[in-house]
Amino acid sequence: MKVMTKQYEVFDIEDLKKDAELCDRIYQKFWIDDPHNINTWADKNIDSFKDFAVTLNMTFDCSLSNSEYPDRGCYIKLDASNYDYVAPSQRQNYIADRLKNYSSNHEYICENLRIYANKLLGEWHKGYSITKFCEDMERRMWHLWFEDNRYYFSKENFLETVEANGYEFYEDDGDFHFLWSLA
Repeated sequence: MKVMTKQYEVFDIEDLKKDAELCDRIYQKFWIDDPHNINTWADKNIDSFKDFAVTLNMTFDCSLSNSEYPDRGCYIKLDASNYDYVAPSQRQNYIADRLKNYSSNHEYICENLRIYANKLLGEWHKGYSITKFCEDMERRMWHLWFEDNRYYFSKENFLETVEANGYEFYEDDGDFHFLWSLA
């Protein structure tokens, strides 16, 4: 029996920082083009949106892409049908009281929604409606969702992830591969 060995050059975070072309090729393959790579915080973000709606006695529905930018099928909807039973003059106070108890598992999203909702409550005027409040909050959720995805898929986050996890890569016949460590 013959045993043949092949040597590979292994690339780590320091190599990626030094060689922009190498970094771009590995980033593209393992971060952008990998269909299994989705924002690891996506479920927590959705849960925060749902928790927000439940806290305010609303229902939440959405269809969102796990990419950096929306596609045609994306939407976020807050339904305030339960507010039909709250006098219009009391809706602002009702929301403010319920918002005091809002917390969720994703601090950034949770705190951002709380701050924005309080801002809207502070600016509430006679012509402002629960429908308009929902629309404003839907836009904020939309912005937060895609802002978070853009950061997740950024080269900055890729490099931080490679460095934090000590990932290494190697090239074989012009194709890059992830070096699985047994350590």
